[in-house]
Amino acid sequence: MTHTAEVVIVGAGIMGVSTAYHLARLGVQRVIVLERDTVCSGSTALASGGIRHQYANRLGIELTTHSIVTYERFRDEFGVDPNFRQHGYLILIATEDELATARRSVALQRSLGVDVELLDAAATRALCPYLNTDDLLGATYTPRDGYADPYLCATAIAARARDLGVMIKQQHEVHGFLRDGDRLRGVTTAAGAFEAPAVVIATGAWSGVVGKLAGVDIPVRPHRRHKFMTAPFPAERIPAATPFVIDPHRNFSLRREGPGLLLGHGRRDEPDGFSTEIDRSLESRVVERAIHRAPVLADAALMRAWAGLYEMTPDQTGIVSAVPGTEGLHVIAGFSGHGFMHGPIAGQLMAEMLVHGRAVTMDAAALDLARFARGEAHVEPLTFV
Repeated sequence: MTHTAEVVIVGAGIMGVSTAYHLARLGVQRVIVLERDTVCSGSTALASGGIRHQYANRLGIELTTHSIVTYERFRDEFGVDPNFRQHGYLILIATEDELATARRSVALQRSLGVDVELLDAAATRALCPYLNTDDLLGATYTPRDGYADPYLCATAIAARARDLGVMIKQQHEVHGFLRDGDRLRGVTTAAGAFEAPAVVIATGAWSGVVGKLAGVDIPVRPHRRHKFMTAPFPAERIPAATPFVIDPHRNFSLRREGPGLLLGHGRRDEPDGFSTEIDRSLESRVVERAIHRAPVLADAALMRAWAGLYEMTPDQTGIVSAVPGTEGLHVIAGFSGHGFMHGPIAGQLMAEMLVHGRAVTMDAAALDLARFARGEAHVEPLTFV
């Protein structure tokens, strides 16, 4: 059986459903999203939900400047409370190199209108008295930033896309691509073929694998990252409104998650792989880092853990682009741990490219897939894996 559409999107995580929603808003009549499992069943649902302006490159700052507005107005647009907690983002500084990067980044962020402070160690401790700052030079703090619920947001965007006529077909894994020479004309699944003049790969950490099915190279690799949830912990010891704290030097993060705390950790040198099994050897390491940075956590108890996949590119920056040499194929992926925060604007840019032939809302040239072949990729240093 063959189905037809104007656009077929492969993947129903934040990138896929955001693209579908914005296509429908732009008047595209027949959009089909194909998902091998269920909506938001991959990396999006496992994300920590951070939303921040703190980047060292203009692109990341501008993406957040656009996407944060969606999260602030989310209830009005999608009818769902996204649990966006704007308690701020605090990125700790432990070395002179980190301090130099912070000074440059803060200057750039301020030039783009971001409310950001460069704090010394004493001011960092005054902001978060529960933190051990003895080994810190300071921190950067953005009060507008925070975190939201990735599953709530992605499923709400999917629901609104359906309201606008998008068809989301779950349990529809794509097995192959249909080609006429250099032109792509659709995909194949166990339920039949889906033909369309435009196909979008939005499969997160699996985008490189799906790209190979289409005979193209998408430089996205999977990197495992762990989250550890504590049992309820008293708010008088770590406030409910505490910032999302990132400790880059120790590869550690913490934020409130309801009555408990969500701790992040991983191995920077871990080989690529799609395993999301929990590495239990990390538990002692995350406990050590947690107690070092917030000594009150010596009284906390780990309750559960899970692992998800970052979708890493060589420059730790996303791809929103047509695929050179394969007419009709596009990709939106590779946001290197920042997919949830940038999903709303990335999907809008992808939809604009498909409808207008170019991104309209902001300059998306730096998200072009061909930048890697041209040698124009610039690494985003404020990515924490």
